Amino acid sequence: MIDNGDIKSFISVRFLSAVIILVSSAAWLRPAVQRLSIYYQKAPAAIRRTLRNFDVSRLPSFKTGWKYKWLTASVKDVGTDEYVHIKFLGDRHGMERTRAELFVTYYNDPQDKVPHTPEVCARQAGAIVRKLSTITLDIPQLAPGNPEITARLLFLDYQKFNTVVISVFCVEGQFRYTRGQVRWVMAVPGNHHVYFSKIEAAVPYPADGNPEEVVPLCKQLISEAIPVLVTEYFPTEEQLKQH
Repeated sequence: MIDNGDIKSFISVRFLSAVIILVSSAAWLRPAVQRLSIYYQKAPAAIRRTLRNFDVSRLPSFKTGWKYKWLTASVKDVGTDEYVHIKFLGDRHGMERTRAELFVTYYNDPQDKVPHTPEVCARQAGAIVRKLSTITLDIPQLAPGNPEITARLLFLDYQKFNTVVISVFCVEGQFRYTRGQVRWVMAVPGNHHVYFSKIEAAVPYPADGNPEEVVPLCKQLISEAIPVLVTEYFPTEEQLKQH
């Protein structure tokens, strides 16, 4: 028969053993986690060519019949000095002085929180979001990996004029259209280097106009820019994986 003293002694031994095991595990686990954290921590991926010298002639539908104007942006506002903002001016489809804009920003800070999406920035600028949906972009140049890309489609009302915007993020070679999706890709181990880019095309139209009439032009601009950016400017898969 086991008396109370034996039971208390047994429990004390088990408790002490558990404490020793936990302390030992913690002492081993902390440096192990630190080593894993260091191993999987991503470093900035350098862009291959600066966006400031973006080659407009690489866009088949826009290299002739259009005039170009390079616009400047506040580095503080966009969060990077690696960007390109181009306004296209031309006469197309019977519309006098048709305009379109391409705005691309590039980031490679592993701790970046991801900049605002167009629908957020537009509201801050006083626009009313009349439509927020997705659109499929056909990019056969990126087959077999990304022959089709899902992007964000916006109809914005600025009162005196309206604008159609199509935007998408390219993060470590993958395409996503929300900030949460971008953060998830950045957090997943695998690549040793990180980058993401926000790619936007915009086409304004009259306040009483039909947005569907300018969606094809907006879609064409971003669809032609994406493969050029991926194949000539953004880091390669090899760059992302190298130590």
